[in-house]
Amino acid sequence: MALTPDDLTTLASLGTTASDVATLAAEARARWSGLRVTVVDALDVRGETPALETASANVFLMGCDGHCWSMTTDPAAAAGLVLAARS
Repeated sequence: MALTPDDLTTLASLGTTASDVATLAAEARARWSGLRVTVVDALDVRGETPALETASANVFLMGCDGHCWSMTTDPAAAAGLVLAARS
């Protein structure tokens, strides 16, 4: 499943209104059922640049070649989201 620029706008809005990263994850899973959504500790993604920063979480886009996962900046290549709570 690919994301569009409109999806990123929606995700940013959800991240602003979500009370915490778990709520954002639940809302993202409900909206984009074909997208894998994972919540990690901020230390797990230290040194990485988020594709999107919201009030409740830093959002990283993950691409997959069918076997390996890697960070991507291309929403169209996103097969998943990694969310890390903002402190």
